[in-house]
Amino acid sequence: MEQMYEITKDVPIPMPIKRHNYPYEQMQVGESFWVTGVKMQALCNANRRQSKKLGRTFVCRRENDGVRVWRTA
Repeated sequence: MEQMYEITKDVPIPMPIKRHNYPYEQMQVGESFWVTGVKMQALCNANRRQSKKLGRTFVCRRENDGVRVWRTA
């Protein structure tokens, strides 16, 4: 049995969802920010993406019940 699909025009593509807006661009060397409710691996991945994008270096470490991110270079 052949399935039928309705073809439509002029339906805009939704904007991508940006989950977090961390202050990577505003950070100076030695500054940090602290986040709760985020998995360590997700934050490390964000650090890697921003490092490539901005040409800077970021490090994250567990701290109490959250994660802290430092700009190191």
